[in-house]
Amino acid sequence: MKNQGFGAAVLAVLCFLCFGLGSALACPRFVEFFSDPKDVPDQEGEFVEIRLDDCGAESLWVQMDEKPALSFALPRGNSWESGSTFKRFVLVHDSLYCPKGNGVACGLLGKLSLPNSRRSTWRLWAGSCVDSVEIPEPKAGMALQRVKDSDRWIFAEPTIGCANPQYEVGVADCGLAPVLRDHDKYTVFLTGCDSAWLRLERIPLDGSASVIDSLWVVGNFSWESSRDFWIRGNLPPDEAPYNDSLDTLLFAPGGGPLVVSEVHHCPQEPEPEWVEVYNRSAVAVPLEKFRFCGRGGSWGAGFIDPYETIVLTKDTAQLREYLGYRDVGLVQVALGYLNNSSGCISICSGEAVVDSVCWDRHMVSCPSGFNPLTMESENTPGFVRSNGTNEKIQSPFTYKLSSRVVRLGGNSLRVYVESEFQVSLRLLDSAGRERWKADVPPGFNAWRKVSLDGMGLGVAYVSISTGKFENVVGILIRP
Repeated sequence: MKNQGFGAAVLAVLCFLCFGLGSALACPRFVEFFSDPKDVPDQEGEFVEIRLDDCGAESLWVQMDEKPALSFALPRGNSWESGSTFKRFVLVHDSLYCPKGNGVACGLLGKLSLPNSRRSTWRLWAGSCVDSVEIPEPKAGMALQRVKDSDRWIFAEPTIGCANPQYEVGVADCGLAPVLRDHDKYTVFLTGCDSAWLRLERIPLDGSASVIDSLWVVGNFSWESSRDFWIRGNLPPDEAPYNDSLDTLLFAPGGGPLVVSEVHHCPQEPEPEWVEVYNRSAVAVPLEKFRFCGRGGSWGAGFIDPYETIVLTKDTAQLREYLGYRDVGLVQVALGYLNNSSGCISICSGEAVVDSVCWDRHMVSCPSGFNPLTMESENTPGFVRSNGTNEKIQSPFTYKLSSRVVRLGGNSLRVYVESEFQVSLRLLDSAGRERWKADVPPGFNAWRKVSLDGMGLGVAYVSISTGKFENVVGILIRP
């Protein structure tokens, strides 16, 4: 018995030496717990993350409280992406939710659920390495992150499969700070490293040619330009990949790509409230970069094409049924409620306000909506009309009419259009019915004859449009 006790004591000392003296370099250890996700069910979102260091063991055992221990074969060799060794072992409920990061392997928790409202004790052992921690009571939507190699845990944003260099030690991390704009000078800064290869794409919002650079950056990289940009940049992946990329819009105050083009804050029941937004830039911009300030999260996936619109509402099905036609892009968002008598709504990109619109009871009578670009009543979801004087709208084409007064049977009406986009010409009668239509191809530099066949005397209209942008010009047809 004395010999057995002596052997156990020696084993305990050896474990202490391996873990206590070499844990920073040679033993696996718990680094993150995410027990109570808010946006997805627990079985989809919760995870346990273990940082791997090789001390020669073949298997890893994990135990929560007094539950049966889970056994895993430690991943060996290299991960499939770039040949790097495995550095993270993440426990999830389904392999579908295993992160795809480089150097990450996964094991299954099975039926073991992480507690949402109490403390828990966790233990792992691999060969002679042992780690034992007590986890505080979780907080919904927040992960518990270990501070270095201590027994202290803090609440932080979850970083499944990624190192958190703010709290972990010995992490190789080279990141990108947000782009700094100072008047016409833009600067990209590196963080956590002195130099790195950077691939940077600058997409001007005015439709000019994109610029793609692959360059060796020391400290930072700057350029000067008066244009507004959509910036996308990438560094080589490392242990903390979430800061290895940039994907942001940069524009001067009041110069963003999106404007509010129509507001229906008090429609007739049962039509839901809605807001129309117009992309006045020459490039497609991602919806995920925008939100209504103070009214929920981003507008989700997808893009708004150049000179196109989307209609945002909290009930797309009901609005679609009310409209009765489908040639309108609808997006469901957390719009909240718009005040009938007076109110404001703003578009934000990050913390920057892109466009703002306010109204009061003297501006428009309910249940009509209004166009902030013309300051007139309007109900044309999906189409943007400008009075030609508002600085928020830059027309994607220029045009001339041979005359605003034409004789039926006399000289024909001609229209001259210049644009880098295809432009649609329509002739409308006094009731707005289409009587003639033709397309003008991009770069067309000649006058286009407009047929007056079937037209009567009196007022008529010429519609000139591209995308969802339209100018309507009145003409007079006389004998």
